[in-house]
Amino acid sequence: MGRRGRILVRCVSLVVLLLACGRPAGSACGFAAPTSNADLWYLVTLQGQHAGWMHVQTTRQADDAAGGGERITTEMEWTLTVSRAGTSVASRKQGRFIETADGRPISMWSLQDLGSAPREAEYEFGPEQVTVRITEAGRTTTTTRPMPGGEWKTPHQAAEFLAARVRGGADSITLTAIDALGEAAPVTITRELLHRDQTIEVRGKKVRATRWKTVQANLPNFAATEYFDPQGVLVRSEVDLGGMVIVTLLADEAQAKRVGAGPEMMLSTFVEPSRPIARPAHLRRAVFDLSVAEGGMPELPSTGAQSVEAIEGGARQRLTVDVARRQTEQAEDANQCLGASDLINTTDARVVELAGRAVRGVRDDPLKRAEAIRAYVNRYIRRKSLGVGLASAADVARSREGDCTEHAVLTAAMLRTQGIPARVATGLVLVDEIAGRKSIFGYHMWTQALIDGCWVDFDAAQAHRFDATHIALSVSALDDGALLSEITSILPLMGRLRIDVVELEY
Repeated sequence: MGRRGRILVRCVSLVVLLLACGRPAGSACGFAAPTSNADLWYLVTLQGQHAGWMHVQTTRQADDAAGGGERITTEMEWTLTVSRAGTSVASRKQGRFIETADGRPISMWSLQDLGSAPREAEYEFGPEQVTVRITEAGRTTTTTRPMPGGEWKTPHQAAEFLAARVRGGADSITLTAIDALGEAAPVTITRELLHRDQTIEVRGKKVRATRWKTVQANLPNFAATEYFDPQGVLVRSEVDLGGMVIVTLLADEAQAKRVGAGPEMMLSTFVEPSRPIARPAHLRRAVFDLSVAEGGMPELPSTGAQSVEAIEGGARQRLTVDVARRQTEQAEDANQCLGASDLINTTDARVVELAGRAVRGVRDDPLKRAEAIRAYVNRYIRRKSLGVGLASAADVARSREGDCTEHAVLTAAMLRTQGIPARVATGLVLVDEIAGRKSIFGYHMWTQALIDGCWVDFDAAQAHRFDATHIALSVSALDDGALLSEITSILPLMGRLRIDVVELEY
């Protein structure tokens, strides 16, 4: 394996994270059981291979605290296992939502484990506000937020409503509900009937079902196809995440849990350029034409070293990546790129301490301070691990472990503590050799810093600051709640992207 191949092993693709964030549309209520004391298991396939499972359990109990009333608990767990260059990586989400029999929310708990430090969230619903406790790596923060506004349903209430509408012969169903596996924020889901009487196979039996097109408001470009039995129970869901098809099928527990190493996802996302690129670390300027197998290319960002021009009526995007490029850009989001979020923990004492160490003795020059931080993070993260999905900067500051995402997030957080606006860019980078393939592009993440009105690129996952084989597909401040929309913009390109090399300058 060549040196740049080792870099990509450090900077492994974002597929696990993308899939974990792109659970089947409609999960906010489609998978919740419409009857009390229900116990449902689903197997999950990815690209036709068994990759995980989902479990949904609903129980009804007496609520002594409510003076003899009842409370309904919806518990959900979702797992996905994939292989990245021979390394199995498992992601898991768990959730529990407690509500009264008349649909009043009481509390919610969720656990997200994407191969990094698990993130646990607890929510207590009051009359006017929600108390939120987030725990990561043994550290707990407590905040309050207003109760979600508008009309929305709790998970069991939403499941009962949905089942009743399916049984009643509705042609369309729209509802807003909280996802027991997500945040305490309502999601609007729209279902349109496609076929009223269809027969499908479920658990070895023929089952009559209605077929629906389902669109979740926060994933508008990824419609799911869902099948409900005559009682309104979801028996099958299919969603195409940019060429990666996830199928969720009602099963028994033994079937659902029969998961192996998971399908290989890293190697299948590589993009081979039209011709080899020698000495990528020394490439100063490059011109690439990007296209997809069918249809037009989405608009790509002109940012940092990259400028973009649509050609052939939008069928192609011509990218010029010039390491020396310094072009003043609109930076209305500069303040947004200075604040703190769950991933960019700028107030964490360890992150602040590391930033101070990195710039010690460096002149008060933003460019030099930014490069000092990038180089420090490159040395500081000692274990270049494939097993981490996306850890927060605070976690990385303590674990010193991760791949490209952890390098990018920690660099961004440290830059912000020094008053330098920072964000991340997600796209591709070229490596000379990996897994027997040479001169290949793999998915990647790095950091951008706003210096003198220009976004400047810094890649802490490699020994040098930046080279012209970096192709940015999106940029993000990694605000709370914004990650999903940012990363799902990349999904339609995976497995379909073509890169033609037009010019190379060293």
